[in-house]
Amino acid sequence: MTLKKAHISAMLCLFLLPVTAFAQKKATVNWFGYVRAAYQLNIPAEGDMTGQFKLLPTLIGLTANINEYSSIFLDGYFNQQMLFHLDTTGSEYRYVFGLLDAQVNLKPLKNLTLSFGQFVTPFSTENLLSASKTDFINRGYVAAYSVPYRDIGAYLNYRTEQVDLYAGVVNGSGMNKPDNNDYKNIILRADGNPIGGLRIAASASIGYDDLPDTIAKKQNCFDASISYRYKGLYVIGEGSYKDYITTETKTLYGYVLYDIPIDAKMLHYITPAFRYDFLDFTGEKNRTDRFTFGIGLSFDRDKWLSLFRINYELTKCETGDPADAVIVEMQMRFD
Repeated sequence: MTLKKAHISAMLCLFLLPVTAFAQKKATVNWFGYVRAAYQLNIPAEGDMTGQFKLLPTLIGLTANINEYSSIFLDGYFNQQMLFHLDTTGSEYRYVFGLLDAQVNLKPLKNLTLSFGQFVTPFSTENLLSASKTDFINRGYVAAYSVPYRDIGAYLNYRTEQVDLYAGVVNGSGMNKPDNNDYKNIILRADGNPIGGLRIAASASIGYDDLPDTIAKKQNCFDASISYRYKGLYVIGEGSYKDYITTETKTLYGYVLYDIPIDAKMLHYITPAFRYDFLDFTGEKNRTDRFTFGIGLSFDRDKWLSLFRINYELTKCETGDPADAVIVEMQMRFD
């Protein structure tokens, strides 16, 4: 069997066999997925412009409700890059099917859920947003420079209309990876809605890096966010801090957008948006500032189901500025 056929077979087993089993048990299965396609034009201060079409995260998944206490959440994406060939002449990467989330959920009480498996790490506010429901094409620096975006472990979640609380234990090695040491990371998060459209959240990750036991070092991360929503207006600010050996990593973003409703047959919202975020490491000339200007056009009353948007990214680095980027994206999602 070729490697390509093996990946196709694995994909079919991942989704079709569980569905068959669920159907036999009369579980309720809900499918979801999305496709994000983009074109990015790079505009350097000097030299020629370059551009390419890109396939952003493209996903399919399912939620299976087995009974009132038990459920499964499973999804994967079709464009994970994997190294297929490497020698002195260069390297070759190919897109393959990759597992994202695979978790089982037990709900012993009305508002309490116990989850095991691989899942999105309940750390930053932006971490908990689906890639198909982020307000900009690229995520802020907070998600990329704090804890692994996905991990393997277990967590408790207590959720009401006013509070959303998490307490979990994870390997700390990230998704689809074995743990390299016996240390585990503690994840804590509290998110509250004290009044109206105001939300305040704080998170902590206490643990070690993923090196072997004899050389593993402590690695702690902290995060806080505040947001406010009123009708079509949404404003949020979030910052994170990572302490690892002798390096401190600080990230921060803030953005504002407004969903302008449009009474038209095809177009339902126009959404102008602006974001500022920065990344700073310990030492001199390690800071990066990024300014993102965006406009979105939504072709469904649920704006995430059919969305066209343009982002212009202007990045300033103390060691030299990268090229500006204009990114055009078309996204469609089904639930």
